[in-house]
Amino acid sequence: MPKAGITYGPRIKAPNYEEISEAAEKDVLKALGLERPEDLVAKARPDDLVVKAARVLEQADAEIALHLDERDQALAHLWFYEQRLGLAKTAGLSNVGYRQALARLLFGNKKQPLPTAESNEELIRIAEEAGVAELRSDVAEEQLLKTAAIVYAARARRDVAVRFLQEAVLALSQPPYGWTPDQIAEHAGMERSEVYKRREAARKRHGLHVPRSATA
Repeated sequence: MPKAGITYGPRIKAPNYEEISEAAEKDVLKALGLERPEDLVAKARPDDLVVKAARVLEQADAEIALHLDERDQALAHLWFYEQRLGLAKTAGLSNVGYRQALARLLFGNKKQPLPTAESNEELIRIAEEAGVAELRSDVAEEQLLKTAAIVYAARARRDVAVRFLQEAVLALSQPPYGWTPDQIAEHAGMERSEVYKRREAARKRHGLHVPRSATA
């Protein structure tokens, strides 16, 4: 988004997202009662694992929902009112993810293109017209660093938990268990549609092709 006519403020040093990812994986493994990802096959019972993984997923989604708006409000202030560069990296986002975060806050639609601006004044006007809250600089920085780390960690835990959930759902669908999607959904406290979604993802990962008529 840099433009020649805009004067930019200083970058904000990002948290160590690599360390956050590593810690998130350890947290999930501990919650699932595993020491290493490889223990999935040797030690984990799928009927137990599916419940624990579903809970980790729920908790991660709740954390993301709780802190996402705060993160994006801080991002929006720092971009539109202070014109800081490098905010995608600070927030642990790709450039696309960063644009989508701002678009979601401005328009309620992450796919809507962001308005372009050729000056600092234009960026501020866009923010004011969109109702973006103006924060104190130190408050915005602190809010971004805190909430970005929380959201990133929650998404990292979610990504790990989803893989284990998919594997557990697939295992329960096959012999010797042979559970139906309804049985898995009731046992894990999931929606039936989620069971189908997780099972299909695991099947694709393992290269399993199942005829449409056999997906019930």
